[in-house]
Amino acid sequence: MPGTWNPNGDGISAVFAASLDPKRFNPRIVSYPADYGRTVPYVDSLVAGRKALIAAIEESPRRVVLAGYSQGAAIAGDVAASVGGELAQIIACALIADPLRPTGKCLGADPGGYGIAGQRDVPDVPTYWAAAPGDPITALPAGNPLRSIADLSAYFSLSSPQAALRWGQSLIDVATRRQLQRWWSPQYWRSWSGAVAFARGYLIDGRHTDDYIRYGHAKRLAERLNAEVARGALRGRA
Repeated sequence: MPGTWNPNGDGISAVFAASLDPKRFNPRIVSYPADYGRTVPYVDSLVAGRKALIAAIEESPRRVVLAGYSQGAAIAGDVAASVGGELAQIIACALIADPLRPTGKCLGADPGGYGIAGQRDVPDVPTYWAAAPGDPITALPAGNPLRSIADLSAYFSLSSPQAALRWGQSLIDVATRRQLQRWWSPQYWRSWSGAVAFARGYLIDGRHTDDYIRYGHAKRLAERLNAEVARGALRGRA
């Protein structure tokens, strides 16, 4: 499952797929809108991606490892968490820059923080995370104000008056249902100054993009899967 605005795959997804052992894996990109408000709101893109991924799992004659980058990681992780225990052909899950990465879950050194949209565990499927230091999508401190972006933009779209109205209603719903992450709590005040650095990391410094290739995070995640399959660690779920 590729990332936002790359419905047919991207550099990170390509590097990850190319690093899988071709004798054991047959990578397949599952296409979906991969949008974030240009024409389709994020929440609708997630729904479409989930349907596409489940359909691909059901059509596969082989055992399946779910994998995703960024928005694609949110989808793959959610599917693994919700139906992984029911579909025995899902033997593992590999997530790159997951916006719902739980605290402390990461191959290699822990970059700290957790996903910008919160935390989601995957209890019934062996799951491996890759997270780059400074990436606000997957390694954001608890008290960072950037969390409001995830809380308030799920329905964002200005593609039509109806879409804008829907987004406005979602803002009211989030506030009235108290679904906002409490980054403003006094216990987090000292960390607010980091918002600019994390925003720069996303917009300019490539913490969410280039770093996954530059520092080998995507490749190492694939190599971990190669090793797990080679030693038979995942066969028990087949």
